[in-house]
Amino acid sequence: MTDIENWKDDRGHNVWTDELGFTDLGTDKREEIKEEVKDIISNLGETHPDIFEDKEISPADYQRELDTAIHSIDGKIKAERGKASEKVVREVFLDPAKEKGYLDYTDQRGEERIDFKGRILEADEAFSMDVKGGEGQSLAHLLVPSNTDVLTVWSERKSRNTKSPDRRLNEVINRVVRWAINHDQDLSLMIIRDPKAGARTDDNKVIPDVVVFPKQFPSPENPSPEFPDLDDIELLGILYEVMTGNGDVYSEQNQKHIWWHDLEYVNQNGEGRVEKEIYNAYDNSISLITQAIHFDRISDVE
Repeated sequence: MTDIENWKDDRGHNVWTDELGFTDLGTDKREEIKEEVKDIISNLGETHPDIFEDKEISPADYQRELDTAIHSIDGKIKAERGKASEKVVREVFLDPAKEKGYLDYTDQRGEERIDFKGRILEADEAFSMDVKGGEGQSLAHLLVPSNTDVLTVWSERKSRNTKSPDRRLNEVINRVVRWAINHDQDLSLMIIRDPKAGARTDDNKVIPDVVVFPKQFPSPENPSPEFPDLDDIELLGILYEVMTGNGDVYSEQNQKHIWWHDLEYVNQNGEGRVEKEIYNAYDNSISLITQAIHFDRISDVE
C-alpha cells in the first residue's frame, strides 16, 4: 500500500511530502490552513495595521476595497485555469526549449490528431506529444506519426481535488498505459505537471514528474522489454533544464520525480496479461499501487 498515511515513520515523517516535496491536498491540515489564510486576508487591516505603515493605502482603505480586490483576483485565477492545457505546455516548455535551440516543433492542433510534433535537434530524433488536462481523457482519438522516435503524453493537472500525491499521480498514468497497450504504441515518457500539488524548486518552479517506460511495450514476442538509459533520453534532460534550470537527470532533485514503469507480458492459462510496477528512481521502495491489465488487441480479419 502506498496511501500517504502508510508512508509515515515513528516520528510522523512522510516521504511524499517531507522527502519528495509534494503537497498533500487530502488532509485535514490543508483545510485548517485554508481557513487561516481566509481569516488573515479578511482581517488584515484590523489585525496587522502596521503592515500599511510604508504603503500608500491605509488599513481602512484595505478593508473597504477588499471585496473588489478579491473579485478581481478570482477573475484572474479562473482565467488562468481556463487556459488551454496545450497553451500552457507551449509557454512553459516548448517555446523556451525552441528558443534555446534544443528542439523545433509544429503545433498540429486542428490539423492532425496529435497536438505537437517536432524534432530534438542534437539527437536528431522525431518526437510527438499529446496534451491532456485531466485524467488522460480523449486518448482514443490519437494518431501517432509512424516515424516517431519519442512518444510523449503530457498531463497538465489543474484540479484541486482532495487526493494524496500518490493517487494524483496514479489516476493519470493508468489510462494512458492501457491506451498504449491496446493500440500497440510504444509510449516513451509521460510528463505530469501539477502546479497545485507538485513539488517545487527553491525558486518556486514546478518540478514535473516523469514516468519512463521500457524501450518497447511488452508483447508475446517481447515479454520483458528493457528500460532505456536515462542518458539516452535527451528529451528528459531538456525538460528538466528548461523547467527547473537543472538538466542533470541523475541529480537528487530530478531523481525524486522520475518514475520507472516496468511492464511484463505474462500468459496465464492462455490469457495474456500485462504485469505492472511503478517505482521511484531516487528511492525504489517508494512505489505506486497498480494492477495488471488484460493484453487486448484487435485481431486480424480471418
